[in-house]
Amino acid sequence: MVNWFWLQFAAICIVGAMSPGPSMALIIRNSIKFGRVSGLLSSIGHAIGIGIYAAISIAGLQLILISNIIIFNTIQFCGSIFLLILGILFLKKSGERFSIEDDQKSLNSFFQGFAISILNPKILIWFAAIFSQFIEVSSTGLTKYMMVFIASSIDGIWYIMLTIIVTSFGLKKLIESNTKTIQNISGLVLILISLIILYKTLKPYLF
Repeated sequence: MVNWFWLQFAAICIVGAMSPGPSMALIIRNSIKFGRVSGLLSSIGHAIGIGIYAAISIAGLQLILISNIIIFNTIQFCGSIFLLILGILFLKKSGERFSIEDDQKSLNSFFQGFAISILNPKILIWFAAIFSQFIEVSSTGLTKYMMVFIASSIDGIWYIMLTIIVTSFGLKKLIESNTKTIQNISGLVLILISLIILYKTLKPYLF
């Protein structure tokens, strides 16, 4: 039997990981300029940063849920709206290309990948929006650990795959030229998932 809970969670994590932005630009840049090892180290560092943010988000939301259900429902509603707006913005900005800058500096590739994720406050907001849709009072420790593991793993696997593809076939130009398609697909998936979650959140108050 299909577990829709985990499928929805994984799908939204995949959308977040694949969305073009500074993280993707950095890892492609490191892969092309310094080689596959550099790209892989950047990917691992980024995934660790994502895991830390995921754990922080889950811990904070669980405390809020236990202490005040009204506050949590408000966060859940705002999270759904955030995902909806983000999806719309993805569609609006689908014609814009992300650029790979050559002047980014850091101590090493691993630190660059870690820093670009852990120092990006939008990622914390993103995870707060995501996890508010899936965390419940009855959520077990195993469920929360699995959510952190899946979010971090999907991020790491995506960027490792991207590094291997780019360094194997030299697809920098192809990826950049298809940014519009990636943005459009990501935006539509986000909008669909946000509407489903928004309906579930408001259903008890409407019927």
